[in-house]
Amino acid sequence: MESKSKLKRDLSSKDIRIKRKAVRQLFEIGEVWVLELFKTLLSDNDIWFQSKALNAYKEYATSKEHLHDLIQTKNESCQRVAADLLQRIPDESAAEILIKSQDSQTKKNAAKSLAKDVKWRQIFLEDESPVIRAVAIEHTEDDNILIETLDDEHPLPVISSIGEIKRKNLEIYESTVKKLLQKDHERITASISDIILDSFPHLFQELIQSSNERILSDIATNIHGNSEFYSKVKEHAPLLLPRVLRNQNDTNALDFRLKCIFDEKIDPFIRAKLIEQFPHKKHEYSEKIEPLSTHDDDLIRITTNNLLDSFKTTSG
Repeated sequence: MESKSKLKRDLSSKDIRIKRKAVRQLFEIGEVWVLELFKTLLSDNDIWFQSKALNAYKEYATSKEHLHDLIQTKNESCQRVAADLLQRIPDESAAEILIKSQDSQTKKNAAKSLAKDVKWRQIFLEDESPVIRAVAIEHTEDDNILIETLDDEHPLPVISSIGEIKRKNLEIYESTVKKLLQKDHERITASISDIILDSFPHLFQELIQSSNERILSDIATNIHGNSEFYSKVKEHAPLLLPRVLRNQNDTNALDFRLKCIFDEKIDPFIRAKLIEQFPHKKHEYSEKIEPLSTHDDDLIRITTNNLLDSFKTTSG
């Protein structure tokens, strides 16, 4: 093993090959003390060396001193790593510095570290940053605050509150759900979809009407494989079936898609779209779909035969 003094000299070399070799040797050593040498690379002009130094701190940092090495660079990437490390190396003074960062991820992780203390949680609930308020909500033990936060003007704390309400299985009133729908925000609407499905199914039509393609995709992901959700779309808004089932390739979704494809009450155009979207590698469904290859409707017949051809291609 090279001596520490030689490695230090090599890291200062103008010959990039020597410098890179020294970096590799430090990682081979893999001990905490190597950060003494990596520290100089945190401010290196070459992004490759800077990234290697950051990787070393992620791997070997164990002390508050290491956190402050990163903070003192005033480099955004270094401060983001320091904030990540707070979960492993709690340091209130470091967190107080990092929470002032303009980088939202750094700010969030610093807040998470401080929010373990009830004193900070109370302060964060009144913070002007929605990122900080959201962190406070995720750590609060007061159920009333969760309900009150649903009126927050920014979606981040609202979404965090909804998540905690669901996690704690708290009661939420229909009037509150309606107010959340009226906010007309994609992520809020998607996050309450399962609440509506479970507790207020009569609001489903309103949910569908207030949902664009992105929301429907998020909803389908949130309640992945929920056959009741699929059935309600089929009943109340069949035109949206292709959107809701797009990229939903689990067994429940595929079986439901198959039922819709064979449902003569559904418009042929929608059925053809569902056939067209069928994953081409699922050739085990070939025999089930084949009867539609001679269907009277031209669109259904053509899309079915195209799908069957693609099954043969992917299976062969």
